[in-house]
Amino acid sequence: MNLRVRVLASSAAALMLAAACGSGTGESAAPAASTAAKATTQVAAPAAAKLLIVTGDTIRGQLGLNDVEKLLTAPGIHCTQQSRFPQGGRIVWRMKVIDPNTGKYLDDKAIQSFTITYPDGKNDTLKYGGHGGTKDAPQDYLWAVGYTVPLDYPTGAFNYKIEAKSLEGATGTFEPFKVTAAQLTIVPAGKDYPPR
Repeated sequence: MNLRVRVLASSAAALMLAAACGSGTGESAAPAASTAAKATTQVAAPAAAKLLIVTGDTIRGQLGLNDVEKLLTAPGIHCTQQSRFPQGGRIVWRMKVIDPNTGKYLDDKAIQSFTITYPDGKNDTLKYGGHGGTKDAPQDYLWAVGYTVPLDYPTGAFNYKIEAKSLEGATGTFEPFKVTAAQLTIVPAGKDYPPR
C-alpha cells in the first residue's frame, strides 16, 4: 500500500474515532448536523385517544315500590340515586359518555354500541333520550336501561359491566367499585330502603 493511501485511511479512521467519541458528550460538530436533520423532520400529531369516559349512576324505578317508599318524597323514591335494590324492584342505570379529546358528551349519533352485561352474562342495550322536565323540554339527555330484579333473585352484590363504543372505534368501560359496601346490592323484598 502506498504512503498516500495509508495517510488517507489513517485520517478517515481518526475522524470516525473522534466523531464516535465526541458524539455523546457534545464535543463534536456531528450533533449539530443531527440536530439540523431533526429540525427538518416533521413532528407527527399525537394519535387521537382510543378511550371514552363512561360515567353514571343507578336509581330506583317505580316498579315494586312499597307504600312507604311511595310517600318518602314527592313524587316518590324513584329517580333518586341508590345502590340497594329489593327483590322485585327495578334498577335503572343512567349513563353518559364523554370524548376526552373534546370534553363533549356523545349522543346516539356518535355511539355505535352501548351495552350492559348482567351477572348472569346476559346483555342489554342502553337507549339515548331526554329525562326529567317535560317531553318537550327535558332537563337532561342521557343513556338509560332498566332491569327488574326477580322476586327469587339471590341477595348480595349485583356485579355488572357497561361498555360503550363510538363510531370512530374508541371504547370505554364502567364497572362498580370492588369495595363491598359500595357495590350495587340486592336486598330482600319488603324491606324499606332507605330505612325509615
